[in-house]
Amino acid sequence: MLGYTNLVSELEQLLRSRGYRLTNQRRVIVGELEGARHLSAEELHDRLKCEHPELGLSTVYRTLDLLHELGIVRKEDFGEGYSRYELATERMHHHARCRECGAVIEFNEELMEYLALQVERETGFVTEWHEITLHGRCAACSHS
Repeated sequence: MLGYTNLVSELEQLLRSRGYRLTNQRRVIVGELEGARHLSAEELHDRLKCEHPELGLSTVYRTLDLLHELGIVRKEDFGEGYSRYELATERMHHHARCRECGAVIEFNEELMEYLALQVERETGFVTEWHEITLHGRCAACSHS
């Protein structure tokens, strides 16, 4: 993962190359997402509103939409009725979501990578990226 200074510098270059500016709101949102995982827009807004009361929830949504469109932020849907976000610079990983308590467990699994390559070989489909979410019950809920 890049350090914050490098991340902001790269973000600024990417935004300028696409005709956008690196506003203070964009800088603050990216800074808060760095190292954070699976935040909803509301959670992100709640974390920022004390230090940045000028940052409205609609601005957070618009900024996340733009950053997702530019490939800076990944948008995840865990079936909760809203999206969760994380920086695309975070290491690629997969998820297991507990249908009872809502816990999200991250995992890296070499077999998933192998499966994507196998599908490519068999079908000619070219994978640009993949995300796998397993749905079931976590260890705590399955023992209840």
